[in-house]
Amino acid sequence: MKHCYPKVNYDFKFQNSNFKILKLEDLFLSENSAVFEKNHKVNFYTIMVITNDIGRHSIDYNDFYYSKGTVLAIRKDQIHRFYINNNVKGYLLLFKEEFLNSYLNERQVSMTIQMFNEWIISPKTQFNKDEFLQILQLSTQIEKEFTNLSDDYSLKIIRSQLHVLITLIHRTKSKGYNKIQLGNYLKEFIKFQGLLEKNYIKSKKVQYYANKLGFSSKKLNTIVQFIANKSAKVFIDDVVIIKAKNYLLHSNLSIKEVSFKLGFKDPANLCKYFKKHTKFTPEAYRKRYKV
Repeated sequence: MKHCYPKVNYDFKFQNSNFKILKLEDLFLSENSAVFEKNHKVNFYTIMVITNDIGRHSIDYNDFYYSKGTVLAIRKDQIHRFYINNNVKGYLLLFKEEFLNSYLNERQVSMTIQMFNEWIISPKTQFNKDEFLQILQLSTQIEKEFTNLSDDYSLKIIRSQLHVLITLIHRTKSKGYNKIQLGNYLKEFIKFQGLLEKNYIKSKKVQYYANKLGFSSKKLNTIVQFIANKSAKVFIDDVVIIKAKNYLLHSNLSIKEVSFKLGFKDPANLCKYFKKHTKFTPEAYRKRYKV
């Protein structure tokens, strides 16, 4: 059974460009603003640039507080919701992979998309005054170019500017990392992440995934700790809990059915597992948060 997410209308079409830039304040003042406050998905990548005031935005049921100088990166098909604050100002840069594919090579596109992997890197980046000035200037230039779309070169210019903007975000996020080690571990981590996505129903044990990857449990823990700043077991549990929350909030499946969907043979085991990680029973969580 598929999750039933609210149908949202950002009041735009990508048409042939696969790109759009909106002012955040315009979105908040639109007729459909109440819909945006519900958990929903979209089929494009989003970069949210905050230029004024403070607020918060929910991504995968986690609230991220923002202020001037904050940039949030939200991948396509990620569950998120807005908290409407009419004093907040900023930009939403929305694009599909196809927009980058027509300009960047495969490696550059891959690096760009990695910025939206919330397990590798936090969705939130807080820039200092000087760093943010560059982000703001680029966002303003992109908006101006997109508003005019004066000739065949406009989208090419926007692609270049978007690539520079994303590269600047990468630069800030990468400070403090051992880049050589990150490069070595990243490929292995992404393999683990993909394997977990396909097999979390079968197993929630570190040794299972280490064996599948040909690693020792110690090596897998080292990789996940370095990339995600948590142990492999905590990472696995976090993924399963997000899956559980999806079913509880966005389907009408019974707790027993949710248990089977997640690979728990006994609903009591899911209840114990879920309460350990959230402090709620599945029933209590659904009752409190389901819209």
